[in-house]
Amino acid sequence: MSPIWPTFSVRWSSRVLTLLCWALATFSGLPLLMLSVECIMGALPARQRPHAPPPPFAVLIPAHDEASGIAAVLDAVVAQLRPCDRVLVVADNCHDDTAALARACGAEVVERRDPERCGKAYALSYGRTALGLKSTSVVIIVDADCYPQPGALARLAAHADQHGAAVQGCYLLTNPPEATAVVRTSNLAFKIKNFVRQRGLQRLGGGALLQGTGMAFPWSIFATAPLETTSLVEDLKLGLDLRLRGHPVRFDPHACFTSNASAQSATQGQRTRWEHGSITTAWRYWPRLAWTGLWGRPALLMLALDLTIPPLALLLLVAFATTILLFALFVLAGPVAPLLTLVAIGFLAAGVLTGIWLLLGRDILPGAMARQLPLYLFWKLPIYRRLARSRQTSWVRTSREP
Repeated sequence: MSPIWPTFSVRWSSRVLTLLCWALATFSGLPLLMLSVECIMGALPARQRPHAPPPPFAVLIPAHDEASGIAAVLDAVVAQLRPCDRVLVVADNCHDDTAALARACGAEVVERRDPERCGKAYALSYGRTALGLKSTSVVIIVDADCYPQPGALARLAAHADQHGAAVQGCYLLTNPPEATAVVRTSNLAFKIKNFVRQRGLQRLGGGALLQGTGMAFPWSIFATAPLETTSLVEDLKLGLDLRLRGHPVRFDPHACFTSNASAQSATQGQRTRWEHGSITTAWRYWPRLAWTGLWGRPALLMLALDLTIPPLALLLLVAFATTILLFALFVLAGPVAPLLTLVAIGFLAAGVLTGIWLLLGRDILPGAMARQLPLYLFWKLPIYRRLARSRQTSWVRTSREP
């Protein structure tokens, strides 16, 4: 055997190991870097810009067994309506007094019965058919457990009409006084995703994502939007489909909507549905968005980069595991540069997230509770185990119990 062969073999193995290490560092580092950039951009201050008076709008509320809380939501909605506006409740496969209570609050109500096709997406499609019998300029979707803050509906309708775009309002969760550290940490992550990152993504030119409630659509977009789906995250899928069709999706941080956070047991079920659905949807859509973005629509490329960011807890767990693996490969004669790069990006992300907490999160998660972050990561582990073994595939209504 030629003496050159062992040298060539060693060099080839070294190159493969180097490529492997850089691939691992990129796999974890790119989402961390994108997260950091979005959060920095999203934390920058902004002025509230006024909008023109809103056109006539309709509020569409899908509701499944919401008798315990729909009256309070409708009171908040009706208080913001003008004589030219309307509110329609779709009582979807209800077994309680949702429809009667909604009518008593002054809402129009249609009742849907189709046990074989349950879920919000089908209720929205049914409501669209009912709304289509009377003309309306803008449709605003509000969940039956979600409260529009004063002025939110008019601002959202005006924004959608002015820009001819689907517009997502700022949707946040409120903490009950007895909320545990796990629930509070989850709600802080929710705020980072739904407010900070949304504002950052829009400032980077990537538009915004739809998040299920507090969404406004000009009728010209809503009339043909692909609403019916079996996806667990029909809102996310709808927004991505609209972007691929060429429709803009925007974010309005000043049109605020809030829901009460569920108890810890219900929060895990809610996060399981959201995270399983969002991870699988992102995995399916980001190649199409990236490819389309590379061929003339750079905003979609930015959106594809946003979709590489998994839920915060999963991202932190993956980054930690990758760092340990790169360190082990370095000990076994691997390159040090990928390890140092990932560590540097990790420190950047940690610093940015700490800054976001200091700026926007201490009222949600007090410092004494912030020390329990490792508990939150362990609490999320069963969600990710189920993602690998028995991913949730069917829609389940989240408990409204406090």
